[in-house]
Amino acid sequence: MGANFYRLMGSIYLLVSGLSRCANLALHQQPVTFRNFFGAWQNPESISVICFVLIVLVYTLSWWFKTPLLTRLLFFSGLIFGVVWLILSAQRYLQIVQLPGEMFLLPFQFLVAAALLGAVHSGMWFGHWYLVVPDLPVVYLKRFNAVLLCTLSGVAVLLCLSLFFRQQSTGAISFNLFYQIIFSMRVLIGIGGTLFLYFITWDCLRPKSVARDVLGATRAATGFLFIAIITVLLGEFCSRLLLLEMRFIF
Repeated sequence: MGANFYRLMGSIYLLVSGLSRCANLALHQQPVTFRNFFGAWQNPESISVICFVLIVLVYTLSWWFKTPLLTRLLFFSGLIFGVVWLILSAQRYLQIVQLPGEMFLLPFQFLVAAALLGAVHSGMWFGHWYLVVPDLPVVYLKRFNAVLLCTLSGVAVLLCLSLFFRQQSTGAISFNLFYQIIFSMRVLIGIGGTLFLYFITWDCLRPKSVARDVLGATRAATGFLFIAIITVLLGEFCSRLLLLEMRFIF
C-alpha cells in the first residue's frame, strides 16, 4: 500500500480525534482554544484524549521517516490510549443507566461501537485505494468487511442482552411512539441495513465477481461501504439518543 495510505488514515483520524477533543472541552463548559486544547488536563478522560491526539499526530508524522519500530510503538500506544479514552468516557453515563452490570456492559458498548465505526470508515477509505494501486490483493478489503461483520455481531449480541435485562427490570422507562420509532431505526437501519450492505459487499468481492472485473468489483464494494457508513452512523446516533432518554443500552 505504501506510506501514503497510512499518512492519509492518520490525518483523517487525527481530524476526528481533534474534533472529539473540542467536544470534550464543550462538555466541560470550557472555551475551545489552542491553550485549552493542549493545556486543560482537568480529569483522566481529558488526559487520555490529549495523549491520544498527540500520539496520532506523531504516528502520522512518523510515516515521513523510515522508523518502523517507532511507528509500530506509536500505533500500539495509540490503541491503548484510545481504549482507555473510550472506557473513561463511558464512566460519565454510568449514573444514568438502569441496567444490571452496567459498569462492564456500557464500556463494552462504547468499544464495540467505536470498532464498528472504525471498521466501516477504514474499509471505505481502503476501498478507494484500489484506484491508486489497482494491483492490491482483494483479500485485504475482504478482511475489512469481515471485521465489519464481527463488530456488527457484537452490537447485535449487546442489544439482545440489553433487551433481556430490560425484561427483568421493574423501573425501566416505557416505550412511547417516539421511542418506538427511534428503536426501530436503530434495529432496522443501524443493524439490519448494515448487515444487508455487508452481504452485498461480500457478493461484490466473491471470486466470480472479481474474476470478471477486479476494479469494478472493488469500486462497487467501496460504494456500498460508503452507504454502510450512513446506516452505522444513524444506528449509533439512535443508540446514544435512547441511552440518554431511556437510560438503557440499545
